[in-house]
Amino acid sequence: MAVNKAPEQRREEIFEAALSCFNSNGYHQTTIDEIAAQAGISKGGIYHHFSSKKELVIELFRNRVNRYFEYLTEQVRGAADAAQGLNVLVEKSVEIFQEHEPVLRFCLDFVAMSSREPEFRAEVAAMYRHRVATVSALIQEGIRTGIFKQVDSEGVGRALYFLSMGFFLSYFTVPLDFDPQEQHRLNLKTIMDGLIKNQ
Repeated sequence: MAVNKAPEQRREEIFEAALSCFNSNGYHQTTIDEIAAQAGISKGGIYHHFSSKKELVIELFRNRVNRYFEYLTEQVRGAADAAQGLNVLVEKSVEIFQEHEPVLRFCLDFVAMSSREPEFRAEVAAMYRHRVATVSALIQEGIRTGIFKQVDSEGVGRALYFLSMGFFLSYFTVPLDFDPQEQHRLNLKTIMDGLIKNQ
């Protein structure tokens, strides 16, 4: 007897199947038939939830990035001050790298494809704006409370974003001859030394 599953559960199963297929074969080589087989549903079942493979990959990226940001926002919310908030943001980002490598591998491919796919680029741009705004807000709070120097908060937010994206690219494309957590701590210390007053 077939089990009726909630739409959210079925979408999650499709997302997991698509993630596996995209990581194994790449976006362009993966077919809806392969995703359906991996998910254990019919091809029509995929199209019931997503109108095309492109919509599926965009929704997968959006879903996983939003989940990532929601988790980070929740962690930062409990910080005692802006300095601790930035530390938490970086530390938890490293944890996500280490605990969710398949998702990050998929995100790297999506970001790479965004140079030729306008719809993908719009999603990557939204991720960029959200991340920079989050960091910029933390820095502005630190300035307001007297922890940080008067700096260009958006510019520093971009700097941290560029650092993390460079790490993201290197993590999957070069042999790691360093400890990722230690490198992230060094990156953060370098930024914090320039931000905190009396440093």
